[in-house]
Amino acid sequence: MRRQIGLLLAPVLLVTGGLTACADSPAGRVTVIASWPEERLPDGSMSPDTEAAAFTAVLDVFAEETGIEVDYQGTRDVSQVLRSGVERGSPPEVAVLPRLNDLQTYVRGRKLYPLDDVLDPGGRTDLAPQLVTLGGRTYGLSVNVIPKSLVWYARDRQPALARRPPATWEELVDVSADLSTPWCLGMGAPPLSGWPGTDWIEDLLLHRWGPQLYREWTAGRLAWDSPQMRAVWQAWSEVTRAGRSTPNALLTTFNVAGLDMFADKPVCHLDHQGSYIVRDYRRRAPDRFDFFPFPPFADRAGTGPTTEIAEDVVGMFDDTPQARALIRFLSGERARRTWRDASGGMAFTLNAGTRPADHPDGVSRRIADTLRRGTLCRDASDLMPAAMTAAFHRAVLRYLDEPEALGALLSELDTVRGRIPNEEWLDLPCLTR
Repeated sequence: MRRQIGLLLAPVLLVTGGLTACADSPAGRVTVIASWPEERLPDGSMSPDTEAAAFTAVLDVFAEETGIEVDYQGTRDVSQVLRSGVERGSPPEVAVLPRLNDLQTYVRGRKLYPLDDVLDPGGRTDLAPQLVTLGGRTYGLSVNVIPKSLVWYARDRQPALARRPPATWEELVDVSADLSTPWCLGMGAPPLSGWPGTDWIEDLLLHRWGPQLYREWTAGRLAWDSPQMRAVWQAWSEVTRAGRSTPNALLTTFNVAGLDMFADKPVCHLDHQGSYIVRDYRRRAPDRFDFFPFPPFADRAGTGPTTEIAEDVVGMFDDTPQARALIRFLSGERARRTWRDASGGMAFTLNAGTRPADHPDGVSRRIADTLRRGTLCRDASDLMPAAMTAAFHRAVLRYLDEPEALGALLSELDTVRGRIPNEEWLDLPCLTR
């Protein structure tokens, strides 16, 4: 949901392709599904500057090293397509999941295989931050991380921000007040429009009230219509001028909105986006963009950096030698190095052995550094049950259009929360680096 997305393939192809070709190669094949598209140029070749191109470069190295061929499928909605494949009894062997709650769903349904003996970390302390453990067993390997608590600006247009970025939310509000249209807002991200707004609410709650309350919320224990949540939504309205200058935000896609910072006459000046946005900035305005961390509220200043992250987590849906070999490869340094190089330095990991200096430029090194300091809290929308996440997406879209409806929106979100069984909520702590 936080990517430019392409090819949608029926899950039945995932299994038929693998079964048909298994006899063609002594090493066999492995089927993989993920949410990165295979975008094609007019000549039919794959576009080199996409997340799919970077990931398939990793798969190519794996195939070269092991002789195992890979059937990779990108899909617009990996959660939906994977669920359909599982229900049919024909899932891929390996899936890269962008939603951690999906991982829990498959563990509860006994559709996912544990990875304890696949990875066998033993003395590999570098792997520990990448392992997703549920019920005392490892079911997921985090292979790609997106820091989200980032605020972007055009360096040549906002030199004061480069010299002294806002140290608190209150200072950021003051900066916003001095700009005609401060924030570049794009809520469009079909088929899951609205998540750029949920990222705002998540960052505000995290930086206003801290990791512990954030965990209570993501686990379903904090009411939406609580004083803390109301304050967060109202803070968002204050800086975005909800209902007054936001109609276009509902029609603009997330990766286009921020490009207006670089226009001859800038339409907006600040963009709240994760590290994935660098690809779009590089195409439009190379060397003109920079970021500062989303700041804490003044009464939390000095508590240490806190960053919201999204993760792509690998799970094993069929226990085959080929699937095990791929997951072990993805846990290794060669895969991380290939992914980093093929992405232009924009692939990040929680692995404890990586260094910011391994990245090629100042921006990517500073992004990597945010993952090595302070507290990292996973994207709330990825932790919540799917029904809660969908309602959250709808609520932020309506709020931007009708901020006066906040009370009704929060009550509706609490109604959805109350209908979800306790076992569907995922309770994971934030990570301390």
